[in-house]
Amino acid sequence: MTERFATSSGSRLYVEEAGTGPPLLALPGLGGGAWFFSGFARRLQSAFRVVSIDLPGTGRSRSADDLRELDPARWVSDLGELVARRVGEPVVLIGHSMGTILAIHANDVWPEHVRGIVFVGGLPEVRPFIRDRLTGRAEAVAREGLAGWGPRASAGNFARRTLDEQPELVALFERLFELQDPATYVRLCEILLSLSARASLPGVQVPCLAITGAEDQYAPPDIVGEFMRSLTCPWGEVVLPACAHLPFLEDPQAFAAAVESFLETVC
Repeated sequence: MTERFATSSGSRLYVEEAGTGPPLLALPGLGGGAWFFSGFARRLQSAFRVVSIDLPGTGRSRSADDLRELDPARWVSDLGELVARRVGEPVVLIGHSMGTILAIHANDVWPEHVRGIVFVGGLPEVRPFIRDRLTGRAEAVAREGLAGWGPRASAGNFARRTLDEQPELVALFERLFELQDPATYVRLCEILLSLSARASLPGVQVPCLAITGAEDQYAPPDIVGEFMRSLTCPWGEVVLPACAHLPFLEDPQAFAAAVESFLETVC
């Protein structure tokens, strides 16, 4: 099921939903959207209700050329409305990459609506190596647009085995990457580079799970492990072999199994 959810800020959130049972809310990272989690939702639909969205101002939640919607504080507020008014009960948040930071901030703002968090290829802030890479990419895209950037983005997001053995998936990702609005993508890069959730980590008291790919360049397993050990809540960590930054696409069965195992202890 798909719909547009109108928030009090004026956003019209594109929402996909599948399944019945305890609810999950999936938050995509930079350049992603609800489509990241469409297959995942179908895998879990017999036991869980998966709600996924395009963030306000992006994808099918984008109003024509209005970059004012690209505001993380507004996103958190809009998502709180979505959970309170539409979902109707506390959710497990699944935050991919930038979605990890948004999930931590959401827990800070509306903790009564959060029963657990899954961090996917996520850290509380961008580490220096990636900060330099994204800064250069944003500057280049602002000058030249996104044409030709698909292969460079796939090389940084997929594991070697995925690039070699799943060329159809890689080609689809590259095509969708280049179809984004360049100005929106540049602004999203700026937002990601400005965000930090470190100050909010002491407030995370719900059970958490980190899932990362063994070849993830954005959130390598050793750095993710340091992040998780800084938490005072119950937590677990799963490292998926032969995956990088998009494990829900690269090994969807293993990813769904890891999340489902966690949910059985939380829901």
